[in-house]
Amino acid sequence: MKANPKHTNSLIHAGSPYLLQHAHNPVNWIEWHKKLWQQAQRENKPVLISVGYSACHWCHVMEKECFEDEKTAELMNAFFINVKVDREERPDIDMVYMDACQLMTGRGGWPLNVFCLPDGSPIYAGTYFPIDKWQQVLLQIHTLWNHDQEKAREYAAKVMNGLKGMNEVISVNSTLFTKAEIPALYEKIAEGFDWEEGGANRVPKFPLPNQYEFLLDYYLQTGNEEALDFTHLSLLKMANGGIYDHLRGGFCRYSTDGKWFAPHFEKMLYDNAQLISLFSRAYSISDAPLYKEITTECIHFCLKELSDGTAFFSALDADSEGVEGKFYVFSHEEMNQCLVEDELEFAQTVFSCTENGNWEHGQNILHRKLAPLQVLETLNMDVSSYTALLRTVKQKLRNFQDLRPRPGLDNKIIAAWNGLMLKALAEAGLYLNNPEYLHRAEKLASWIAENLWQNNVLYRIYSRGKASIPAFLEDYACVAEGLTALYTATGKPEYAHFAKTLADTAIQKFRDTETGAFYFSPQDGENLIVRKTDLADDVINSSVSVMAHTLGKLGTIFQKNGYMAMGIDLMGFVKKQLSEYPGWYSNWGRMALSSSSGLIQVTCTGPQSEQAAQKLLFALPSHAQVSFTESGNDLPQFTGKKLDSLHIYVCLGETCLEPVHNAEQAIEMIQDLISLNQ
Repeated sequence: MKANPKHTNSLIHAGSPYLLQHAHNPVNWIEWHKKLWQQAQRENKPVLISVGYSACHWCHVMEKECFEDEKTAELMNAFFINVKVDREERPDIDMVYMDACQLMTGRGGWPLNVFCLPDGSPIYAGTYFPIDKWQQVLLQIHTLWNHDQEKAREYAAKVMNGLKGMNEVISVNSTLFTKAEIPALYEKIAEGFDWEEGGANRVPKFPLPNQYEFLLDYYLQTGNEEALDFTHLSLLKMANGGIYDHLRGGFCRYSTDGKWFAPHFEKMLYDNAQLISLFSRAYSISDAPLYKEITTECIHFCLKELSDGTAFFSALDADSEGVEGKFYVFSHEEMNQCLVEDELEFAQTVFSCTENGNWEHGQNILHRKLAPLQVLETLNMDVSSYTALLRTVKQKLRNFQDLRPRPGLDNKIIAAWNGLMLKALAEAGLYLNNPEYLHRAEKLASWIAENLWQNNVLYRIYSRGKASIPAFLEDYACVAEGLTALYTATGKPEYAHFAKTLADTAIQKFRDTETGAFYFSPQDGENLIVRKTDLADDVINSSVSVMAHTLGKLGTIFQKNGYMAMGIDLMGFVKKQLSEYPGWYSNWGRMALSSSSGLIQVTCTGPQSEQAAQKLLFALPSHAQVSFTESGNDLPQFTGKKLDSLHIYVCLGETCLEPVHNAEQAIEMIQDLISLNQ
């Protein structure tokens, strides 16, 4: 916030760090409110909806160029009602108007700027505008509204028809995928593999953890080594690239190039949570030390820089001192200041830095072109010397960074993203056999129950000491999934019960009883211009696909066939899209794997059941629900099960077998059953 600002608008009372960033613009910004459109119709003014988030570099650029400019603000204030929206607080608004932008322009992104008629219907949209273009757009929209409102309404009606079509929910009769259909999903995804650099063969490169989760499941279910090899290549390239912070841990949002080298430097909780899950799971399959190292460093980063000790904040900004990436990059002169000669040579070799810089403006992005053994050979070092010197160099560079102004922190707490982090900590605790991570996950679960779950309502945002904004489907689904993962890792039934409560509430609030579809916004929520569906898996899994997975697992835990049937039925809404574009429906692809083989249900009871469950979880696809108890509990799945010695009960779909008494035998049995069912 500025000292002694010239201007202050109504955003000064907002709780969102992003909205507060605009509180001293000369633009008369207002927050979104339910009576917005009544105000617009009363004043007969078009509405500008400007959407962004606090860590967004181009949002900062447009603010500085356009929204801080007095002349531009005069035009905006005179011609429009100007509404600022934090997309992380109100994803429902962002999703609806992003659809409109993509419908009108064929692309999207942030900042998102949409001009609407006084009834909310969009008539023009775009992302970043330089100031000359922005002023031109303002004048053109104003002229259109003043001189040809009929034309504006006709175009808005066409856009509205398109939006309604995009969000029409249609189910097909055949929902189950068969053995014959599964390889085609993999092959279509594989068509886009970049076998040089990993990831999708496109620029920019986004991590998209859900695609690698699908590949790991595909490998575990089919034995396809190519899927595993490509996953290893991609994770290795990401871990060694500039998209990863080699000093502080944590991944940036995406790489602007095709080699994972130059990132957009913002760090988001949702990316890092999902990548923690992915790398820890990859470690359980491969036992590669690098995956354990990345998992550990990412968790440390989240705990140190994105947490108050219990819950987790949203993001770190891309910019500091008004420059993107300034906190993270080093010039040769800066490295020379904080490192002695042998350390400097070592750092330049390890992190592929040069005297003239490997990036723009003479700066170096730290990344690793050479494997540790290649560094040892190049510098003629032994392993112990390398390890000690690497530790020293990283600490000195971190100390130098700590003297710089830090990137801005978005300290609001988002339920859905904390659900992802809950799952990440639970899975890292399980796959790395680390009780401390499980302890952290349990603390987070307790915090969510105490602060975000109030009077049988889940809230999305926690900021300035209070919860606000009733949760969306994404929040219910992700928190329930995180709790289910924590139950699986700890065997404590209270987490399963809480997950079931959230799932039951979500069914009541978000499910259409006629079609069986789940919507993103609750039935009793605010009515936007369309009620949004959320089916595609993007940087975060579709809230409906997360719900479908969670219902399947809760159906097993609570022996409720209705949950499992509901989850499978949801596949009917995406089967066509999944078949055609599996890369953008990869979490649904994991469900397709499950439906092609039958839901894997394993219940371990008696002494050593926890250790047996862990072995099974390491070897089975993630859609398998493996549960354990040594002394029994109140969950229906354990009713009538023996506790006197280790018993492992295996069901695949509707086929249940006699219990066995060691994990290896159970794994072999499941693999045989999958082969027969396919």
